Amino acid sequence: MTKLLAGVDEAGRGCVLGPMIMALCTISEDQNKYFKDLGVKDSKLVPKKKRAELFEIIKKEVKEYKIIVVPAEELNVLMNRYSLNEIEAQKTAEMISLLKIRPDDIILDSPDTIESKYKQRIIDNLRNIKFDLGKSKVISEHKADLNYICAGCASILAKVTRDTLMNSLVGFELSGYSSDPKTIDYLKKYILEHKKIPDFARSKWETINNVMKELYQKKLGWFSDTKEKK
Repeated sequence: MTKLLAGVDEAGRGCVLGPMIMALCTISEDQNKYFKDLGVKDSKLVPKKKRAELFEIIKKEVKEYKIIVVPAEELNVLMNRYSLNEIEAQKTAEMISLLKIRPDDIILDSPDTIESKYKQRIIDNLRNIKFDLGKSKVISEHKADLNYICAGCASILAKVTRDTLMNSLVGFELSGYSSDPKTIDYLKKYILEHKKIPDFARSKWETINNVMKELYQKKLGWFSDTKEKK
């Protein structure tokens, strides 16, 4: 009997705007070639149009998939107690516990520098929710989304889901990353217009403090009294 492989990946982990998306895809080992021939790989290496096409095929053809949306508002609360790596592990454990079919291997794209540390996070979180892994083997590696087709499938589901949600939040295509000038420009304009940060902003990110400080120092908009004296 062919092995079942479950791959896990995320999208939007380091963004200052929008949700983090976690996805899990289970495929049979003999589906590796099928998905590889279709062009499945790390979503960052797949063109946007192709990702959208693969998104629908993956949902239809994999044995099972799970997608969890973690809004910025939830991350802002959780990060008062947990690191981002720990939050990611909690959500991964949740997806694993919801599977109807028990995979032979569970392959994780490790955010921890030490791969084994992230594996232990998953095991600990599964134990906390009293879920028995049974004979399932947990594999934690860097660049799993590039090296394992099942994780590549999860990468594409997460990326397309996040892009769609970001578009619905801001009304146009926006990465949400601090390194993206378009994102920073949007954030500044939003703050000046609405006199607050967006509800879907990661308030724990240093980027928010930096933008607020810059706007204040430049005496822009609502940060300064611009009423003319008569």
